[in-house]
Amino acid sequence: MDQHFQAHPIGLRDAKSAYPLVYLHDASISLDEWMRFARRRCREPEDRTGLIAIRDRRGLIHALFGYRIDIDLRARKKLCLGNLVVARMPGQLIDEAIIASANELAARFSCQTISLEQPFNRRTGVPGACPTTYDLLAARISFIPSTRRH
Repeated sequence: MDQHFQAHPIGLRDAKSAYPLVYLHDASISLDEWMRFARRRCREPEDRTGLIAIRDRRGLIHALFGYRIDIDLRARKKLCLGNLVVARMPGQLIDEAIIASANELAARFSCQTISLEQPFNRRTGVPGACPTTYDLLAARISFIPSTRRH
């Protein structure tokens, strides 16, 4: 792993230090919600699930992700990464540190493959749902509003 950034597991005691990055990523997530999420991740043994923080030399967290060990279709161990939150900086050092950390985890837990979960927003199509900011802005400037609703 790069000397500028180091990957370390986050335990429940360290979870609060990661909250500022989580908040920057999504301000709608409260500290209580984050701590509940971290508590669930930290309750399981580390060979099943956990949280990893990428820190710089000063101890500041620049990236965070959760992992879990799963089984792929060929009944091989697979490392699944999710909830990836990254503070963008120039260059690729953080990205390289995340990749190195994922490779180290996969090797430690004998995982044959690594997958990165990509969340997506589900379209509800619920009539009468609140319009998005985009819908309101589009209506103001005579665009046809999107069908996205929350």
